[in-house]
Amino acid sequence: MVKKYCAFGGCKRLVNLNERYCDKHKPKDSHISKTSDYANEIHKSSRWRKTSLLYREANPICEQCLKASKRAGKGLDERAGMINLATSVDHIKSLAEGGEPYNWNNLMSLCSYHHSLKSQQEREQKNKPTG
Repeated sequence: MVKKYCAFGGCKRLVNLNERYCDKHKPKDSHISKTSDYANEIHKSSRWRKTSLLYREANPICEQCLKASKRAGKGLDERAGMINLATSVDHIKSLAEGGEPYNWNNLMSLCSYHHSLKSQQEREQKNKPTG
C-alpha cells in the first residue's frame, strides 16, 4: 500500500494516503476547557466541530507561527522561522470573556505549541490577583 508522511510539521511517520496525521498527531476529538462549562458545551457541539474544521481547512498554517516569521528579520521571536500546521482553532477573545463562538473574525488557527502558550497565558491572567 502506498504511504505518505504525517502532515504534522517535521513528523516522519508514514500514514495511509486517505489519512492526514499519524496516531500521535491526530487532532483531538473533543476539547475540555478547564475554565468554563459554557466553553465545554460549545466545543462539544457539531456546529463547533464543523466551524473548526472549515476554519482550519481555510487557514491550515498556525497564525502565530506566521506572525513570528514576519518578525524573524528583527530578532524579536525565538521561534521565528518555524512554521507549523495548525492543530486547533482557538478563540481570540475567549468565550469566558464573551467572545463570539462561531464568528470567524474571533477565530485563529494554532499549532499545539502556540495553543498551549495562549491557554497558559489566559489561565495566568485569570488567576492574577487584582488590586
